[in-house]
Amino acid sequence: MDEAGKRGGRIRGRLDVPFEDPVSSLPKTAQKILTAARKLLIEGGYEAMTLEKVAGEAGVNKASIRYNFGNKGGLVIAVLDAYIHDECLRLVATIKDVPPDAVVATAMSGMRNMLVEADNFQGYFDILPHAFREPELRERMLALYKWWYLQNLAWLGLRDVPDVERNETLMGLGELVCAVIDGLCIQAGLQPEGFDMGRALRVFGLLLEHSMERLRASGGEARVNDDPA
Repeated sequence: MDEAGKRGGRIRGRLDVPFEDPVSSLPKTAQKILTAARKLLIEGGYEAMTLEKVAGEAGVNKASIRYNFGNKGGLVIAVLDAYIHDECLRLVATIKDVPPDAVVATAMSGMRNMLVEADNFQGYFDILPHAFREPELRERMLALYKWWYLQNLAWLGLRDVPDVERNETLMGLGELVCAVIDGLCIQAGLQPEGFDMGRALRVFGLLLEHSMERLRASGGEARVNDDPA
């Protein structure tokens, strides 16, 4: 086993997840592997996504998968990250040019665009039960969620608050946005032809609109409360 590929006793590939850059910036071989793994996951579920089958679908050898992603757990998390990573970064970039009074509406529109691709999350809900049973997969998925929490705050223009990860109110909001996305995705999957996710997003946006002033103020309050003076 390559010692350079170990961290804390677990096999790790050279690509860290969450990705720091857009998925399209990954090496071509890694992109091929992710595409193949995603296809197998959607078509056959978690059990079908073996390294052997992924290697065959991608036209690479298993050593290439291990080199890039470490093991199946690393590959699974990379596939989950790839589902929404670029969309997250696009929305964050868009928000930077949006006036404060339009931030929530823009964020809700971005969430809707992500949810329209609900089929992308089919594999996620197949993976989730395994994450509850497999400690390494659970650890990696939790790390991915923590990244998503901060992206959610960036969508709302709240990411740059000093020590934001210590701000109970804002981190709770980041978690809540993930819960809304997950919940709507489940409902859309159960009612693929008849579920109106726009209705729930409009209400969620309305609640946020009425809370944004208080949420923005919470960053300043946290700094005051942390001041030893």
